[in-house]
This record gives sequence, C-alpha cells and structure tokens, in this order.
Amino acid sequence: MDKTYFNNAKFIGSYPNTEDLPADQGSEIAFCGRSNCGKSSILNALTNNKKLAKTSKTPGRTQSINVFEIKSNSEFKIIDLPGYGYAKVSKKMRASWGQEIEKYLMTRQCLSALCIIMDIRHPLKEDDENLIDWCESKDLPMILLLNKADKLSKSQIAQTVSKATKELNKLSTKHFIIPVSATKKTGINLLLEKIDEMN
Repeated sequence: MDKTYFNNAKFIGSYPNTEDLPADQGSEIAFCGRSNCGKSSILNALTNNKKLAKTSKTPGRTQSINVFEIKSNSEFKIIDLPGYGYAKVSKKMRASWGQEIEKYLMTRQCLSALCIIMDIRHPLKEDDENLIDWCESKDLPMILLLNKADKLSKSQIAQTVSKATKELNKLSTKHFIIPVSATKKTGINLLLEKIDEMN
C-alpha cells in the first residue's frame, strides 16, 4: 500500500468560521484533542513534514480550523480542529472554539472519520468521552490515538491500551486504539493504514 502521498500534504488555509471552509466534497478526516495532546506533532509525523503544522510549547496554539490537502487519487483533506481543554485563553474565546468544532462536526457532510488524540498518561478525560459519545451517536468511525507513548514503559502502554479497550468495548461504531509517539514516530505507520482504510 503506497502511503507516500501523505508526504505531499499542502496547507490550504486557516478558517475561524466553519462557513468559510473549502467546498464540502471529497472526504476528510478531522484531528482533535485537548490543547496539550501533541496534535500538531502528530500531523507533522504523519505527513513527514516538520513544518506543516505549527507546534508550540504553549497549549492552544491552533485557534482556527486548519485545512491540509492530501494529493491522492481522490479529493482528500486533513482537518486540524482547535484544541479543547485548558488553553490559556479567555473563557469566551474557548467557548467560541467549542461552538465552531461542534458546528463543523454537525454540518460537514464529507467528514469520514474523527481522530481523537489523547496524552497516553491522561487518557479519556471528560472532553474526550463527550466526543467519543458523539461519534457513537452519529455512527462516525474514530481513531483514538494515545500519544506520547515514549513517556511510558511497554508494560504501562499495554496496560493503558487494555484499559481503554475494555472501556470502549461498549461502542458499536468502528473504532481503533493506537498508541503512538510523534517524536519517535512509533505507531505512525499503523495510523496511516487506518486512515487509508477509512478514506
């Protein structure tokens, strides 16, 4: 399976409002997660481009919906949604991000899957579970990424994955749990395979 087309990812634009997004056609996978989950690093590892998504030591850097086009046979885009959680921004701004995320999820017809990124040391927080429940209610496939796996031992990773698997066994929606490390690039190939399956 040739997954090198991800290396051709191109930044299309940053959109504060859902209404301004490119045409709702083709298929797209949206990436979301808490403000400190390492989302930008995952996107850069996925596309083999350290400069694609801006990484920052300050959580909550993504303040708009960022769109990346993947050059492949079909029209396929990656959507980078604003981080949720404790970003150091006003409650008002955080609330408006939440509304835009919700609006995007509720209205986007070409959304084929949601990739929810979590810190493997603090998985399945309330915000994450709300998104998982939403995907279940819409029967939207999801990939649950447990990032920063390099911070744990192999047995700790296995334990966390096993616990998350048990918790999510109740879901009827198609879902995958993948431990990854954006810095070491472990789990990225498996993520590419799953995205390819869902696209």
